[in-house]
Amino acid sequence: MNSLLQRRLRQFLVHSYLYYKLDESIISDIDYDRICTELKDLLKKHPDEDTPFRKIAEKSLGNEASGYNIRQYPPQIVSASMHLLYQHQYRQQMSFPHFLDRFGVKIKEEGHG
Repeated sequence: MNSLLQRRLRQFLVHSYLYYKLDESIISDIDYDRICTELKDLLKKHPDEDTPFRKIAEKSLGNEASGYNIRQYPPQIVSASMHLLYQHQYRQQMSFPHFLDRFGVKIKEEGHG
C-alpha cells in the first residue's frame, strides 16, 4: 500500500472535517490546497490502489478540489480530527471531555452501550 497516498487521504479528510464541519483550521489554506493537489495526483498515479477512504476523497475532489461536499465522515476521521484539534488549540484551555461537550460530541463509555 502506498503510504504517502494513505497519509494524504487522511490529512485531506481530517482537515476537511475540521474546516467544513467545525469551522476550525490548524493549517493554512495554502497547505490545504497543496494536500488536495498532491492527493489528486496520487489518486491518478495509483488508480488500482484500494486504500481506506479513497472513494470519499474521489467523490469530493472535483474541480474545486475541496471537502466541502462530504456529508458523512468515517468515525476514525472524526476521532482523529477531534484529538488533533484539541492537542493543537484547546489542550491548555480545557479538559478533553469539556472540549468534546463544547462541540456536541458524546463519548460512548465502555460497557454502557
